[in-house]
Amino acid sequence: MTEKNHFEGKPYADRFRSEQAALPNSDIQWLNDLRATSIERYEAVGLPGPKVEEWKYTNLSALKSEIYRTSKPSVGDNEKNIDEITLNEISGSKVVFVNGYFDQNRSNIIESPGIKISSLNDYVKSNPEDAKTLFENNRSKESLQNLNLALMTGGYIIEVDEVTKLAEPIQIIHVATDTAESNSLRTRNFISLAENSGAQIIERFHGENEVNYWRQNVTRVQLADGAALDILQTQTEGNGAIHMSETDIRLAADASLKHYSLNLGGKISRTEIKPTLNGKHGNVELRGAFLARDGAAHDVMTHMKHMVPECESDQVYRGVLDKGGKTAFQGKVYVAKDAQLTNADQSNKNLLLDRNAEANSKPELLIYADDVKCSHGATVGELDQEALFYLNARGLDNRDAKALLVEAFIAEVFEELSIEPVKENYLGLARAWLKAAV
Repeated sequence: MTEKNHFEGKPYADRFRSEQAALPNSDIQWLNDLRATSIERYEAVGLPGPKVEEWKYTNLSALKSEIYRTSKPSVGDNEKNIDEITLNEISGSKVVFVNGYFDQNRSNIIESPGIKISSLNDYVKSNPEDAKTLFENNRSKESLQNLNLALMTGGYIIEVDEVTKLAEPIQIIHVATDTAESNSLRTRNFISLAENSGAQIIERFHGENEVNYWRQNVTRVQLADGAALDILQTQTEGNGAIHMSETDIRLAADASLKHYSLNLGGKISRTEIKPTLNGKHGNVELRGAFLARDGAAHDVMTHMKHMVPECESDQVYRGVLDKGGKTAFQGKVYVAKDAQLTNADQSNKNLLLDRNAEANSKPELLIYADDVKCSHGATVGELDQEALFYLNARGLDNRDAKALLVEAFIAEVFEELSIEPVKENYLGLARAWLKAAV
């Protein structure tokens, strides 16, 4: 029976049963059993509806009215030139997925001591017992995560050995082509960094316009003592896409995470980032910007869990909305009873370029310790007319003045980003969006 306030789960469960035999590695019994159990858990709950508090800003009614079929490997597609969305200044490994499947021909995995990069499907075949343990240790009660596990078609595994520091970032490219029409693209990924190791991952999601598809990407990250990871995500899905990305990170003592994101594609976009600080002196920095217009809706949800003392987290998110755009930032910070000396800050500011746009902000602090420093701030406003007048008086026309002010508003999010090609790419994409917006 579907849970109250959820949409019926049976249609996708029926889709799974008709497609199960064609899913990757369907000849492996434990994986088939895992998929079957996961779809049962999903079906018992269903899709979250608008009365589910954490999903109140993300309208999933489109998933109820159309049942997306699982994508198949692309053969001879007219793929978008992957070079156009690859940062060629970065010389590290490149891992490419087309319509939810690993594309070995377009990927370039550079072998390096202390790091292993694998396709999830290949890993399951070559390391069945390790893969089984990995999945079992990363189960979830959430219905959509169970749907992802049941119908996943691929993904990647990145393992970094202790004291190994990657010299160049890894690029992960997810492309949706015109043959993704009415398809779901489900990937599942695992990242593990051992003690005192370090890595940077550039992950990009891109799709063709006017193509209706549903991407659902789930990533599980484990950072051991002293490990440091940067994740830099860009979402430029097609304007007909539904995009969902969830990143769950567990940090041990002295570990650090920096997560940057830019969302400006898709008709519905939801980005979830869920760090859990399990060791003393852990540090998390989350930075993001989301830009919406013409019926696009972006929802960014963070759930920061401080479980132990003496950890720090800082969140900075900026939204820009033009006519017909809708955004939501839901930022939850949880501080456990014993997590004394926690320092947690959160900031969300939104800029409206048109009165026919909607910005929602829902900061939330759940604090059960008494010796902490926690803050949050949220604002929604319009461009400063005095600043516009000042720039006009110095020779800039209204359009250029607005663009300059909005770019400065966005640039604040990425000013501390150390990888210059990524920083310039973020700002370049924002400029292109703003050029049409203002």
